[in-house]
Amino acid sequence: MTVDSFYSGQSILMTGASGFLGKVILEKLLRDCRGITNIYVLLRSKQGVDPRRRVEELTNSVVFSRLKRENESLLQKIIPVSGDVTMPGLGISPSDERKLEQQVSIVFHVAATIRFDEPLRRAVDINVTGTKRVLELCKKLHRFKSLVHVSTAYCNRTKIDIKESVYEDVVDPQKIIDIASWADDELLNSMSGHLFDGRPSSYHYTKALAENLLWRDPAGLPTAIVRPSIITAAWKEPLPGWIDNYNGPTGYFVVSGKGILRSMVVQKEKICDMIPVDVVANTCILSAVFVAMKANFTLPNGLSNGISNGTQSSPTPQSLRKVVVFNCTSGSLNPISWGRVKEVADPLLIKHPSMELFRYPGSRFHANKTIHNINILIEHTAVAFIVDLVFKVTGHKPILTQVYSKVHRTIAALEYFTTNEWTFVNSNFVGLSSFLPPTETEKFPCDVRRIHWPTYMETYILGVRKFLLKEDPSTLPKARVKLERLYYILLLAKITVVLGSIHQVWYHYPTIKYVWRNFTLPVLKRVGVDKFLPPMVR
Repeated sequence: MTVDSFYSGQSILMTGASGFLGKVILEKLLRDCRGITNIYVLLRSKQGVDPRRRVEELTNSVVFSRLKRENESLLQKIIPVSGDVTMPGLGISPSDERKLEQQVSIVFHVAATIRFDEPLRRAVDINVTGTKRVLELCKKLHRFKSLVHVSTAYCNRTKIDIKESVYEDVVDPQKIIDIASWADDELLNSMSGHLFDGRPSSYHYTKALAENLLWRDPAGLPTAIVRPSIITAAWKEPLPGWIDNYNGPTGYFVVSGKGILRSMVVQKEKICDMIPVDVVANTCILSAVFVAMKANFTLPNGLSNGISNGTQSSPTPQSLRKVVVFNCTSGSLNPISWGRVKEVADPLLIKHPSMELFRYPGSRFHANKTIHNINILIEHTAVAFIVDLVFKVTGHKPILTQVYSKVHRTIAALEYFTTNEWTFVNSNFVGLSSFLPPTETEKFPCDVRRIHWPTYMETYILGVRKFLLKEDPSTLPKARVKLERLYYILLLAKITVVLGSIHQVWYHYPTIKYVWRNFTLPVLKRVGVDKFLPPMVR
């Protein structure tokens, strides 16, 4: 069986289709599974724009440019469904619900709030209750085959040898849903430290709850839980290097490349577990095939099903058979450290500079937080104060302090991942590459062992420049000229400061001048290097 033949004649429901990962899944399904009947996308009205108009805006994304060139008519298979994961019954009208019940067989649940500072109540409503609502709809689908739920690799308390299993949380997810429905924000926030139990944010905690909810459900629907690590720019498709957000390494490339960022807290030897967005999309598409075909759970190639941590309660036998977890990560298969990321990226940021530079590109990684804070004070805070003061004096709006405030929040959120390390078991994830014929895995590549990180990162940085910063590749020669000019300006400024310092020492400290004239300078003259010194000290 081919992937296309599996999806042929099927209708799909997607949540989160307008997000970074959702766009890539949607485009890939349309382009390489052309036998699909329809793809229903759950969309809410946003800023007065109705779902139908939002689909038009969605398909105007550059992500769909290749599909439009090859066969634009395939976009007609996208059908908007007005709804919202935060509303009872997903906010779907009775007529739309009847249509979905009759036609949909495969569900991709991608919608989530990924904000790390999301209040717990809202994170529960979107990530946990929203998942419950999707699950309840799946139970009504007459032709149901499989559900794919996108989680995160960082939702578990453990960090070493994370299995492709659902780790049971102490508190039943339904209890948290119930508490969030009546407790005020102050009470919920006071509970969060205990509930998170070492997790960095409400996002990671609620993703763990959603996994538990799917596992505990007695219906035991064939379900794939896909756990990506840090999702980064496209490796191959739909466009190499495509990216539309500032998360993870992307934000570092932007602010370091513009010369804004000068310091980060990073343990260089820790693994940077990047996973290209198209690898995650392909994993989702293949995992839907896998759980549908293996609903009776004869698992090939050493693949394992879902639950293990030694402390779980007794799930129903059916649910135990039907949940499969895929750790969609690179660190255990093709590792690259944060130090290596910087080593590779820094020259590339100079080779492919942005048109808008604040300072010469480059930053420093510090394991010691005190040293980092000193650097932040000197290189960020003090510089922002001086520049904004000049702006005020000259009648311009001061903005740099505000910019650095955002930068500091971003790097603070990233710090948890740059100072910790996780190892993952990837049997199921690797097994997807051998589950189907080689021709199919070439069409839907998800073997991260084939990624050459330096090549990928150059594509990534060019993608950041083109797709995120909206800087045309034709501007690169001009940007390089600007960078070179900035380099010499900064070099001249440094030389001026050094010479000024020498001048002050020379004329205000006679003892140093005496030692120089009578001892150091004769030695330098003897070895013939005195001619390189400034005239004032010869």
